[in-house]
Amino acid sequence: MKSPAATRTKKPRAGKSLAGLEKEKKKLNEYIRDKVNQLLTVMGTKALDEHELDESDFLQLDPIGIIALSFEQVLEHLKETNKSLGVAKNQLQAVFDTAGVCISIVDSDMRIVNCNEKQKELLVSDRDEIIGHHCYEVYCGKESPSLDCPAIETLATGRPVLVREVKKKSRHFQIVTSALKDKAGNITGVIEVSMDVTEKKKAEEAMRQAEKLSAIGLLAAGVAHELNNPLGNILGYALLALKDPALQADQREKLEIIVEQAKKGSEIVKGLLNFSRQSQPLFEEISIEDVIRKALKNLSSRLLAQSVEVTLDIGDMPRVMADPKQMEIVLMNLLINSMQALEGRPDGLIKIAAGKKDGFLEVSIKDNGPGIPKELLPDIFDPFCTTKPVGQGVGLGLSICSGIIKKHNGSISAGSAEGAVFAFAIPLERKN
Repeated sequence: MKSPAATRTKKPRAGKSLAGLEKEKKKLNEYIRDKVNQLLTVMGTKALDEHELDESDFLQLDPIGIIALSFEQVLEHLKETNKSLGVAKNQLQAVFDTAGVCISIVDSDMRIVNCNEKQKELLVSDRDEIIGHHCYEVYCGKESPSLDCPAIETLATGRPVLVREVKKKSRHFQIVTSALKDKAGNITGVIEVSMDVTEKKKAEEAMRQAEKLSAIGLLAAGVAHELNNPLGNILGYALLALKDPALQADQREKLEIIVEQAKKGSEIVKGLLNFSRQSQPLFEEISIEDVIRKALKNLSSRLLAQSVEVTLDIGDMPRVMADPKQMEIVLMNLLINSMQALEGRPDGLIKIAAGKKDGFLEVSIKDNGPGIPKELLPDIFDPFCTTKPVGQGVGLGLSICSGIIKKHNGSISAGSAEGAVFAFAIPLERKN
């Protein structure tokens, strides 16, 4: 049981005086007024007068409720504003990404701040994250910026820079850079806009090549006709002289050299005439395997004399629409080119392969010769470009092959890896 002392109640403390309560009330009202006025000032609203917040109308005026309602309205407005800003941002990003030019923003340290999808498509490869990385590493594949980098000049001078042509990752671009500035006018970065002019450059190069070929063709035709008659006379008289039974051995040997060289001259003239004629192909349905085997049969004696082994890798090939004579010229030229590269090699090997790929018939001829010098690869199909010593060819064979394949709406290429490899492709179905 609890003791009687435990059940005693405490006496209440004496309450504050009325004057003390009034003083606290006044102090509380002043505190509330000050804080309300601070909030109203922040919101840009007129502050309350002293008489607007006293004990009589505090509850009726409800300033805190007014402020709460105002904040609610402000927050609602902010939500609508943020929503509008989000829509505008998405629209701007869509325009940024779908622009037909490359756009990149870099900071003053040449680090990527942002770039659009076109920039990523053409200049970014196998990288998940590029933001924050140096632009010259990502876009140019270099460890440091080049001295002629337009972004560096814009960062240094603040002026826009136009570069009419620069090569990045095997593509050609026209670039304009402009300074990105803050409110104080300080340069904080660079906006770089690049236009891919690769196809335009190829078209211009093709036009120049066509003009050059046309001029060379006219010259070749004129030279060939002028040389044809005297070479024919030299060859004819040399052959007649060889029939003289009274010839001595050394005389016969010299005449045979004249005949041989006259025949080589005739072959060069024939090549010049074929090159200059630019005849249109006569399309008919052919078997590319038959054309390959016919070309090999025509060259069988030379292949045997050089001890060159030939392997064929030809599957079930469909017939295609092509000019059989012109395709034979292509194969003969490519095979002769390989045979000449294999002269003097006891282990000469030529591999011929044919197959279908993406709507095209592809044929490749690969040899195990010395290959094509790297510096000649870009020009190997140009007229008079040759790897042969003087007197062993004028460099028209590959140019003729290129012209024929292009007239068949195909493509031809050359490579050099453990020997030379030439490949051409023509459509399986001819388009009118």
